[in-house]
Amino acid sequence: MSVKNAVKAKMEQHIQQMVATNPMIGQLNTQFTSWLLGSGLTGKEIIEMIDTNMDATIQPVELSTALERTTGTQPPGWVINGLMSVLDMDKDGNVTVADLHTYFESIGLPSGIEETPAPEATPEPEVDEFEELNQEIEEEARRQVEELIRQKEAERQRLLEEQQAREAAEREAAEQAKREEEAAKAKPQPILLEEDGTMVGHARFIEILEGMKLSSERREMIAQSPTQSCQIHISSIEKTLVGQGPLKNGMTIIGTLSENNDIEVELRLPAEANEQTMMFQSKHTIEADAQICDWNVGRRRAIFAATEFQYL
Repeated sequence: MSVKNAVKAKMEQHIQQMVATNPMIGQLNTQFTSWLLGSGLTGKEIIEMIDTNMDATIQPVELSTALERTTGTQPPGWVINGLMSVLDMDKDGNVTVADLHTYFESIGLPSGIEETPAPEATPEPEVDEFEELNQEIEEEARRQVEELIRQKEAERQRLLEEQQAREAAEREAAEQAKREEEAAKAKPQPILLEEDGTMVGHARFIEILEGMKLSSERREMIAQSPTQSCQIHISSIEKTLVGQGPLKNGMTIIGTLSENNDIEVELRLPAEANEQTMMFQSKHTIEADAQICDWNVGRRRAIFAATEFQYL
């Protein structure tokens, strides 16, 4: 095989490898070959048109200018880079006039060096060889933009629905609070004053508590309990199981109110009075300034907390 044929075969192998690894390069090569063979120019004329500074080296800008001048359209940069990689047979980053001649021979383009130039034919209307490829790129870009717009619209709709749901929940919460407030206002308040304007006594207060069904109502009522003097007939004495502040670890008197012996109550005394309390006896009476502080649900009796007391 001659050196010329070997170089030609190497160029063909190089092009096949490029096409195999990148189908887009194959499409560029096909269009470039079609342009070259359809130009009516010889290899020598094409090289003269491209290598304008005649330095035997083809620059990307020279190739781009030649294609723009003959097709009427400036090819994209990636097209020029692809063609330069096809022509760079030895992959040294440079495309020489020799590389162009080898490429022309591989595609069957007359070199024009030894042949008489063919009579100039009537030029046919120039066709943009890259128009179809550009259309494909523009179509893909359009699809991507449409997909991005669709995603943004879906996200906007999702955020709108979330906002509407939050606003609906806030309105429902506000309406519920308003209903509860109106119901609280409509609920009859316990009567804490006697007809003469004096505060109801402990016995009457306890009767009101016994008539209540809801623990929440009973707690609200207990919070209004006044501190009043009362007398309790002692039935038994127990250690306070639950107490706060000075009443913690104190003693609890179990007995009945002197004003109504049918009402059983508990009276919690402070821990500092434990020694004195242990001396108390049943059937005796204790007088105290006390306030109802809790309600024994199991035994249905009021629990008093004493601030001052006296054993009678």
